[in-house]
Amino acid sequence: MRSIKKLLYWIIVADLFLVAFSLRQGMSWLISSQTAFFSSLLVTVASFYAYKLLVQKKIANGDIPPEERDELDVIEDKHELYDDEDHENRDTVADLKAVIKEERAKIGGIKNSAQNIAKTFGAIISPLRVASYIVLILGFLYINRHGYLNIWAYVAGLTVVPVVSMFLGRGVKE
Repeated sequence: MRSIKKLLYWIIVADLFLVAFSLRQGMSWLISSQTAFFSSLLVTVASFYAYKLLVQKKIANGDIPPEERDELDVIEDKHELYDDEDHENRDTVADLKAVIKEERAKIGGIKNSAQNIAKTFGAIISPLRVASYIVLILGFLYINRHGYLNIWAYVAGLTVVPVVSMFLGRGVKE
């Protein structure tokens, strides 16, 4: 929860800088950038919420197994450095190459991509997510129709949320 508050804090700070810059550029900059910013924020929140519901549904159905470690073990050995396995039996290079090939075979392929899309289709067409994209499109059309559209300001407003999320996501070590 703390990381969500941190993310929102930095998104607001970045938007305040965008607002200050937009005020210096003119009213069309401000309207375009803020329409894009709030639309982008709405799309991001709707996507997070849809995927959160998808994960909760998969956990409830048992598709995602619960974590086998108890709370004390997680606290004492957060990164599983001291697991109970014998560390003397290190894998050889040939064994590691075989494991890498096996894992690549599991990941790749159009069949796996199609299966993944089918499994996450509910989150893809979530009503809240679809509504947020409709708001994004209607906001763009509205400011374009009324002559307030400044494309550079719109792009700047759209990029605030993803850029801040990217930088903060790189810093999360959980």
